[in-house]
Amino acid sequence: MKTNEALLYKKLGQQIRQKREAANLTQAQLAERVGVLRTSVTNIEAGRQKAPLHLIYEICAVLQVGIKDILPPLNELAETQNSTIEIGGRLKNIPPRSAELIDELLNKAI
Repeated sequence: MKTNEALLYKKLGQQIRQKREAANLTQAQLAERVGVLRTSVTNIEAGRQKAPLHLIYEICAVLQVGIKDILPPLNELAETQNSTIEIGGRLKNIPPRSAELIDELLNKAI
């Protein structure tokens, strides 16, 4: 099984955001307590920045949660086979990450 790295960081960020909000902390407050910029917290929560392991532990300490409380289950991170989509009346096989990006673009257009 191959891990979908983009999905890992996206889900990790979602969990960090959820726990931060439950702790009634702003991104700026969390950033200050762990020693990073607010933009780093913003990017980590969005899954755009890969937080080093020591920083994830710091975040957990500040949020008073265990590491297992923010790490997504392994079975949710499996890399899937190519997705099939229709483009211009023709079926195309595309990688999972490309399918995610197309889905995001289509959802924003609605």
